[in-house]
Amino acid sequence: MQVIHIITTGVETPGDVVLVEAVLRMLAGITEVAAVRSLGLVSVLYDERAIAPQTVLRAIRSTGYGARLVRPDSARRRPLRSVA
Repeated sequence: MQVIHIITTGVETPGDVVLVEAVLRMLAGITEVAAVRSLGLVSVLYDERAIAPQTVLRAIRSTGYGARLVRPDSARRRPLRSVA
């Protein structure tokens, strides 16, 4: 099992959250879905042998919302510059 975190755009109402969660739960290989509307974040627990992250993103986008994967912070980290 793997977890992905997705930033969404356009998910603004409780009904939007219900729709996104319902669409994702219908996909084979999705075990758990949790959406936090105030953060624009959807977390998905899935079986990587049954479904790919791109399929999850396409499913969200098919409902009319934007979706992109959150990259781990370590991949984006830059050295801090000292302020003098």
